[in-house]
Amino acid sequence: MGKRQSRLKSNNRGIHQQYGEGNVSSQGKQLLVHKDAIKYVCPAGPGLALSGGSDQTLVLYDWKNTKLLQRWTGHEREITKVTYSEPIQAAFSASRDKTARMWKRPEGGVGTSQPAQSYLGHGLIVTGIAVDSAGKKLCTGSRDNFVHLWDVETGDCIKQSGKTRNLVTHICWAHGQPAVAQTSEDKSVRIWDTRTLQESIVFPKKQYIQSHCDVSEDGNYILSSSNGFNGQGCEVTLWDMRTTKLVNEYWGHEETVSACYFLPWKESVELIATSSMDGTVKVWEQSTCKCLLSFRFPGSGPLTSLAPYPDGSLVISSSETGNHIMKLNKLTDGSIVRQTVGSY
Repeated sequence: MGKRQSRLKSNNRGIHQQYGEGNVSSQGKQLLVHKDAIKYVCPAGPGLALSGGSDQTLVLYDWKNTKLLQRWTGHEREITKVTYSEPIQAAFSASRDKTARMWKRPEGGVGTSQPAQSYLGHGLIVTGIAVDSAGKKLCTGSRDNFVHLWDVETGDCIKQSGKTRNLVTHICWAHGQPAVAQTSEDKSVRIWDTRTLQESIVFPKKQYIQSHCDVSEDGNYILSSSNGFNGQGCEVTLWDMRTTKLVNEYWGHEETVSACYFLPWKESVELIATSSMDGTVKVWEQSTCKCLLSFRFPGSGPLTSLAPYPDGSLVISSSETGNHIMKLNKLTDGSIVRQTVGSY
C-alpha cells in the first residue's frame, strides 16, 4: 500500500479584486486579468501562461515581463480547461457551453480574434482537453460520458468512444505516446489508445471521484488526485503504468486536490506539486511521500490549478485573487524554499 503523510488543516477565503491587465491601479489595488474565478492555467512557453475562467475569457500572459499578450472572448459560458500547443502556437479551451475551441493571435499582437477552429459534438459540458506533441490531434472529454478525438486543423471528429458513467474530469496526453490519460467521476483512471480510441488500461477504482491526472515524462507513471472534504479523500495517488499497481499515496490536503503534476524542475530527487481547494499548494518528494513545502496565498480562496515550468517556477490559479507566481529554490542543505514572484 501507499505511504501517508500527516494531515494539515487549512481554510482561507478572499474577495474578488479589480479587473485590468495585471498592473496596479491609481488606488493601489491589484488589477487582475480575469474579472472572476480562474478555472485553469497551463504553461504556454518560457515565462508564458494561458488561463481561462468563469468570465468566459482566455488570457495569454507574459508573467516574466508582466505583459498581457492576448485576450480571447467567444465562449458563451465559463471556460473549464485550457491547453497550449507550442509547435503551432495555438491555445485551446474547453467550456460549459459544450464546445472546445482553438485560438491564435492576430497579426500585429493584441486584438480581437475569432476562434481559429471550433470542435462541436459533445452533448454536455466539456471538462477535459489535451493536444498531441505535434499539434495535429486534439482529445476532449465531457460529462456526456464521451471522449472525442479531433483533427486540429479541420475540426473533424476522427473517432469517439463512450462509456456508461464515465463523466470525464480531466484529460492529459502521455508524452510522445499515442495515448491519453483520463480521470472520471466514476472514481476511475483510464488510458485510451488514440489509434483506436479504445481503453488500453483501467486502474483500480479509488474511493472518491478522481479530479485530475498527469503522466510522467518517461511514460512509466501516472498521478491522479481525489475529490474529498475535511481530509477524507483528498489524496494524490501514484500509479505504475506498466503494472497498474498503486505505488504511493500523498496525504495532507483537507479538500479536493484540484491539480497534481510531476515537476519538470530537475533536482536530485523527483518532485510532485499539488494544489487544492483548501487553499494550499504542496511540494512532495515522489519516492518518500515527504511533504517538503506547504504554503498558501492570503485571501486566495480555493486554488483551482497550477502550471509547472522547467526552471522551478509555478503559476497557481485561484478563485479570488487571480494567478500567483512563485519559484522553487534548493538550498545547500538540500531543503526546498519558495520565492514569491508576483500575481496578476
